Amino acid sequence: MGNGFLRILQVSDTHLFADRNKALLGVQPQKSFEGVLDLMRKESGKIDFIIHSGDLSQDYSEPAYIRIAEMLEEFKVPVYCVPGNHDDPKVMAAVYPHAAISNDRHIITKNWQIILLDSHKPGAVEGYLDHHQLNYLQHCLHTYPEHHAIALFHHQPVPVGSRWLDNLGLTNADEFWKIVYEFPRLKNVLFGHVHQEFEKVFNGIHCYSTPSTCFQFMRNQDRFGLENLPPGFRWINLHDDGRLETAVVRTDKYIGVFDEKATGY
Repeated sequence: MGNGFLRILQVSDTHLFADRNKALLGVQPQKSFEGVLDLMRKESGKIDFIIHSGDLSQDYSEPAYIRIAEMLEEFKVPVYCVPGNHDDPKVMAAVYPHAAISNDRHIITKNWQIILLDSHKPGAVEGYLDHHQLNYLQHCLHTYPEHHAIALFHHQPVPVGSRWLDNLGLTNADEFWKIVYEFPRLKNVLFGHVHQEFEKVFNGIHCYSTPSTCFQFMRNQDRFGLENLPPGFRWINLHDDGRLETAVVRTDKYIGVFDEKATGY
């Protein structure tokens, strides 16, 4: 963790099945994830750790969670994750730690802290941070007040411009933002869920999503649809002075058959 910055790779929404050959909306999530991993090997440079921002599995299966951990182990760095709406936190807790994936929720370095929160709402697609998660966020920020901070969870806490998606975001975002505004060192929020590259400054806080490693949702639409964009990942450089640099990198082509008539999954 030298050279004055930390290098993080964020992947999201892998939607793996126990059956590695099973397809979803024209895409085999396993094959598409393998394509993104190939790209990460070529494009990532130095890596300090990897974070998966939810929807690891589509079928809540132990084999899917085990396989993700073992696939990421080749990078020889710590891997962290949070549950998404398609995940089963109980199964994840039973499987992890395994191979590369830890079940730690607080990453602390010399100058930074990354707080991983669970926005999974049982039986729902939308997200919610319960009082345990909000209290944990406050506790971490109080404990390390001089550290630059990032909060990361699955569901988006800001509108992304697609009505159907914005109805399925973090339903108690106001409670989250109330805490964030009390801590000026928390200037960045990372999330998944939206299957889009997204960046917005919201009341002085930088908000970022990363594309899915399989299919992408159509941007700025009222109804569900897919966009013919390749999968990818996000790299993030965290500098000692609190600066954050980031960009998304995509594979050179769509991995699968694009389903232009998809209406949901």
